[in-house]
Amino acid sequence: MSEYDGWRRVLDAFENWIYYESTEFGPYTAYFSLENLQDLTSRERISWMQSMYDEIIPGRVEKCRNAGVAFEDFLPYMPDPAAREVVQSMIDLTQVLSDEMLGMSDTMHSMKEEYESGGLEELVSFLTDLADAEESIRHHMSLFSQGFGKLRSMGLEMPELE
Repeated sequence: MSEYDGWRRVLDAFENWIYYESTEFGPYTAYFSLENLQDLTSRERISWMQSMYDEIIPGRVEKCRNAGVAFEDFLPYMPDPAAREVVQSMIDLTQVLSDEMLGMSDTMHSMKEEYESGGLEELVSFLTDLADAEESIRHHMSLFSQGFGKLRSMGLEMPELE
């Protein structure tokens, strides 16, 4: 693999992740509010929670981890210890994000169990937890642009990809 191929893998992984965030995960976040959940039937609420737990959040974790693997493959192409440190911090960031996303999955599972046994009123604290987790995830995701900026400031420009 060449440095160009390494950049391509990293950028492709991010492009796929961003696409997943906007097309698959994003629409499901509309129900992070009690008002929007009230518009659903009980069956639809359970289906939403189950889909988040079984498919949507695991897909998000996979996209995040794919970015981490792309960074790991890219690490050997870094020209010096400072650049390797930046890329390693981005690899570490994917682990932090994966952990946060898995925590969101746990919250979703607990929320579904509580809903099935107690009803809609039981969801308020879970929805708050989900919103807080999502805020933290978004913050951590924004740190990638800082990492790319540091690489750029070290003279490691991303090539123009076809």
